[in-house]
Amino acid sequence: MPKPKNIRLSVFKGREARLNRVIFMVLDAKKLVASYDMFLEIRRIKGFRHTKYSSVDRRMKALRQQHWIIWKGTRRTQPGSDSPFYELSSRGQTAIDVDEVNMNDFLKNAKEDLLLELRTVLSSFRESQHKSQKPRSRG
Repeated sequence: MPKPKNIRLSVFKGREARLNRVIFMVLDAKKLVASYDMFLEIRRIKGFRHTKYSSVDRRMKALRQQHWIIWKGTRRTQPGSDSPFYELSSRGQTAIDVDEVNMNDFLKNAKEDLLLELRTVLSSFRESQHKSQKPRSRG
């Protein structure tokens, strides 16, 4: 997998970056995947053949806690326990989109209406961040 040349999101940095990226790619292609099925899919990918199930399961639980993926129902496994289905959240889908777009190329080649739309989105985000950081008065 090629490394991105532009914005590096926190989910694609550090020790877990390669496994996170593969989990996102499988979820993007398959939509709903149980943890063990994810493990089987990852084991088919070159460079991940020796990945352990516990690593995949632990990473998927961590991504769920960070709201990158969401829990979407369960299925009964053969031993009798329930296995959760996971899918990408809108945050995770956006992370994939941002990771695939080279922002330098976007800023150089995008049409004016797209640039204005991006500016509007960014300014509304900054305003919402600013409002959430205001200290509350005690009274």
